[in-house]
Amino acid sequence: MRPLRPLRRGARPTPPGDQPTTATPSLRRRVLVVVVALFAFLLVVVGVSVDIALGHQLRSDLSSRLADRADRSMSLSAEGYSPQDLVTALQGDAIRVRLQTSDGTVYGGPPQLPADADEPAATPIPPDGARPGPGANPDPSGPPQGPGAGPGRGGPPRPATDSLVVSRRLPDGSVLTLLGDTTSITQVRHQLRWLMAGAGAATLLVAALAMVVAVRRALRPLDAMVAVARGITSGDRGRRVRPQSPDTELGRAAGSVDEMLDALESAEAAQRAAADVARRAEAETKRFLADAAHELRTPIAGLSAVAESLSRDGISRPDRLPRWTELLLGESRHAARLVDDLLDLARIDADPALIRADVDLVEVVSLAADRSRLVTPGTRIELTGSPAVPVSVDAGRIGQVVANLIDNAVRATPPGGTITADVSATDTTATVTVTDTGPGVPDEQRERIFERLVRLEESRAGVGAGLGLPIARALARAHGGDVVCVPHVGGARFVLSLPLGVTNPSRSLSDLSGSVDSTRSTTATGRS
Repeated sequence: MRPLRPLRRGARPTPPGDQPTTATPSLRRRVLVVVVALFAFLLVVVGVSVDIALGHQLRSDLSSRLADRADRSMSLSAEGYSPQDLVTALQGDAIRVRLQTSDGTVYGGPPQLPADADEPAATPIPPDGARPGPGANPDPSGPPQGPGAGPGRGGPPRPATDSLVVSRRLPDGSVLTLLGDTTSITQVRHQLRWLMAGAGAATLLVAALAMVVAVRRALRPLDAMVAVARGITSGDRGRRVRPQSPDTELGRAAGSVDEMLDALESAEAAQRAAADVARRAEAETKRFLADAAHELRTPIAGLSAVAESLSRDGISRPDRLPRWTELLLGESRHAARLVDDLLDLARIDADPALIRADVDLVEVVSLAADRSRLVTPGTRIELTGSPAVPVSVDAGRIGQVVANLIDNAVRATPPGGTITADVSATDTTATVTVTDTGPGVPDEQRERIFERLVRLEESRAGVGAGLGLPIARALARAHGGDVVCVPHVGGARFVLSLPLGVTNPSRSLSDLSGSVDSTRSTTATGRS
């Protein structure tokens, strides 16, 4: 006994004897959530990448401008620009300029540099009697003086701590400090972020709506399969999905559904056909039993009548005893023959038990014709065709088939008529054709005469119960051949066909003549 596996958390136990269920989540919801989540992730990745790239590019541009203006300051200083003019020429476009001369005078510049910027040297105290230069700070401890310096001069606000700073010492000993303010870059990036967030949200909404429509269109084949399944459940067995593209995933699924439906329909058709065959077989069996009982009633009634006559008048009328005895024997033979025929049919249906041997079909037909001549001396039977046709058959059974056909022709042929038995062969088939000069068989009755206990009206008065031809056909088909009645003018024509082939050609029919002679030749039925 296998150990039981523990159930996963949240899983429902499977009831004993039931098949485990299959997970069937909503495909629409799953596809929509996965696609929108993936799209949102891609938008975030693109937005962050654009933000980082834009910030890096803007800072790189600002750094390039700072380097260009620092290089320009060298040329302007060499051209003799005054400190104030130099500051004015270099300042602007988010760049602040601070120039500290060698004597400590400060021109322009932000009130305070970033904490990580290199402060220039402290402003030196001018010597006694020297006049401070323009904008000089008389109090070294006070705030720097000069054009654009000081809180009351409209100086810029405190720059951001991530501002870019470039310092350059000029040939005259002045220290030039350029500060690139990144406040505008930060504002641009913030605006871009809000813009991308809004655009991303709108894009996700549009994408979700588009995905709803696209998934609905993509899952139409599944809806079609569901509709077909429901239609079939309601009784429309002929409906099919019929995919246009059978190589796709949905096409393969739809094709599998169609194959399953075809198999189910074929199974139902086979079941209906089997039921029909069973009903027909039951009806035929009932009819056969009724016909057999009816056929047996005649000889049994004759036996009863003769027995009553013997019992009543056997002593008083001894002159009638020979006739009554003859009638008693005839009716007994009739009943015995009918019972033998019924037993033959039952054995053939169950297992014909053929004993095949290599024989000459011409000799089998000749023996059957000789027996018929002995039984009916006035009958003219002619043999034509090939001199020898070797076959591998049960000689006794095939002799019985040929005897039935010849006896059937004898009863249908009027006095002075002729019966012809022709034996021929092709590459694969041996045939025996028995033709008589009787009234023939109507076209619409050529198949019906092979039914059991069926006789034509013109043969009702004859001897037979309508079993000879069915027995002949059953034995021929047991050999792989057949017996048919073919159209013919001026009489009836029956054709026995057998597969051609031998396993021991050296063996002759003389070795098997005993079995042929001993086989009971069923008296034919008249034309069934």
